[in-house]
Amino acid sequence: MDQLERPTELTWDERRSWFEDLEAGHAVAGAPAPSEQACALMIDLQAVFCSGAWAAAVILAYAIAEAQGSRRGACPAGVAEQDWKWLRGLRNRLVHENPGKAAFTVEDQWTRRALWEERARRSIVTAFAALYPEPTGSGGEAKERL
Repeated sequence: MDQLERPTELTWDERRSWFEDLEAGHAVAGAPAPSEQACALMIDLQAVFCSGAWAAAVILAYAIAEAQGSRRGACPAGVAEQDWKWLRGLRNRLVHENPGKAAFTVEDQWTRRALWEERARRSIVTAFAALYPEPTGSGGEAKERL
């Protein structure tokens, strides 16, 4: 694939620092530690995010957040309802293709990478909110932590 290029070391380090700072911020809030499987999936999420695999990051973030919910498809504790609806809708559009109206295209890989990176970051913020719900359980607006 000609369009597949490794991010620069500086880009990788910026993404890694953002991810790890976000995780550290949630972990110090005193929430219970996530399960071993959630931790393992977060390692994969960090890897795909750092590499710039935006759609994969969205899909994996949704899977992690959904696993934290009390029932399949339900909004997990700690996640704002509007963020959950947004993430679930985007994930569904990515994995259930609508013929003639693709949610993610090869052209997006060339011309809309910044938009998809923003979506990946918002998805990751939502996954962390599900893994580390605030003590009040109120959840927060994912965009505010980007």
